[in-house]
Amino acid sequence: MKTQASVQNVIESARYQVVPSSDGLVRLSIEQLNVLDFSHIISGLDRISSEEFNSDQAIFSGYTEWLFENVCAITLGWDWHWQWTIDRMQCQVKGLPRSNILLQEDGFDVSPRRNDELLLEAINAMSWQATTAGAIKKRYRESPMTID
Repeated sequence: MKTQASVQNVIESARYQVVPSSDGLVRLSIEQLNVLDFSHIISGLDRISSEEFNSDQAIFSGYTEWLFENVCAITLGWDWHWQWTIDRMQCQVKGLPRSNILLQEDGFDVSPRRNDELLLEAINAMSWQATTAGAIKKRYRESPMTID
């Protein structure tokens, strides 16, 4: 069943007031999502053994959470992994995002699969890696993550 949008069609992040639906989801168009100025909340590492930590083949993984807050909170989080590749770390999103966002196309809710695809595209367009690495370095005393 498709749900008709009742979202304000304002594309300026500072003026845009998001309002959750009765189901707790915030319905947005991809254009509206793309102008929201998300702020980093927290990032953390998954557990890793000291042997793995000191390995040249180490894969580090964790999570990151981001927030846009105006009238209500919009959250966007995902898991990630960093892997050594030829003397540098490379970061990628791992799995599917978590969010209270339900994207719409032509005024109708997209399918769950399409929603995940569009959220992943938005995440990939964000400059989140350096912020996440900085948060990890600040949170943990010995971080293997460096961004040049």
